[in-house]
Order: sequence, then structure tokens, then C-alpha cells
Amino acid sequence: MARPQAFDQQQVLQNAMQVFWRQGYANTSVRDLTEATKLQPGSLYAAFKSKRQLFLHSLDLYFSGLLAAVSEMRQGQQPPLERIAQFFQALMRQTQQDADHKGCLLVNTLLEIPTDDAEINQRVSQMLQQVELVFYEVLQEAQDRGELAQHKDPERLARLLINGIFGLRVYNRMQPSAETLQTTVDDLLSILH
Repeated sequence: MARPQAFDQQQVLQNAMQVFWRQGYANTSVRDLTEATKLQPGSLYAAFKSKRQLFLHSLDLYFSGLLAAVSEMRQGQQPPLERIAQFFQALMRQTQQDADHKGCLLVNTLLEIPTDDAEINQRVSQMLQQVELVFYEVLQEAQDRGELAQHKDPERLARLLINGIFGLRVYNRMQPSAETLQTTVDDLLSILH
């Protein structure tokens, strides 16, 4: 009979994700991971097989949180454009609270991982496409309800908003003021009106 795992796998993944997010994949050593997770290398490898597999699981964990936050825009009772604005306000608060100025793990990964690493690049691209699809659906709802002008293209706007999200996360690494971030968000959202 297999011995049950004596650790909380979700907490281990959360801790590993934070290390990868702060340091990047290449700069994260197994020692960094064992310190963060409080697991010995053998236990880490037994549970996740390799540093790469642990990283892939960490990406999945990060994405599940992002997708949950974005998907809330589908559910709200407020008008669709208001839901989008609320998402960006929450993103701005989260960005300002990021003392390490880590940015976005997905964008950081795309910038770090070589383009010939098809597995990781394809995985991250699919994740970003899912986020873009949610924005498209909410923008289409806004257009159907008459909130978004008929001449505006929900698909193009969704792509622009995605660029805005990840641009904000990268821009935050320069440590702009809260006022500068707010102005940037206001300018980005002005394309919807």
C-alpha cells in the first residue's frame, strides 16, 4: 500500500509558484524550492518528478487564479463595461500591493523561456487566449446590450485589453505612482466609450 503524502500539495505549489514568480525559472534552484516548500529534494521529486514539472504545475496554479478573477466578469449583476472597469481596479490594487514588483508570471515566462520551448510557450499562449476569450464575451455582451458602440470590434478590444493587463504588470516593475497607474487604466478603458 502506498504511503500517503505527508504534506499539503496545494501549499507546496503555492510556495513554489511564489519562488518561480519572484526569481524566474532559470534563476530558481532546487535548493530555493526545498527552502520555500520545506521538502527534501527526494520528496519534491517524488511528488513532482522534476523542477520543470513543478514549474508547469505552478503555472497552472497561477493561471487558475487569474482565470477565476477574469471569469467573475461573466457573473456580475452590473453592466458589462462596469464589470470590466471593476476588474481593472482590482488588478491595479493587486499590482500596487505587489511589494516585490513581480509582474505577471505568464508574461515573465514568455519573456524568459526560449521560443523553441514549444511546450511551455504553447501552454502559456493557450492560457492567455482563454483570458482574451472571456474579455471578448463580456465585450460582446456589452455590445448586445447597447453599452458598446456597434462600430467597435469586441475581438480587437479584447486583444487590446489583454495587452493592457500585461503591460500594466510589466510597467509596475518600474514602480510608478498609484496616480500614474490610475491614469493609465483610465486611458486604457477610455477606448470602450
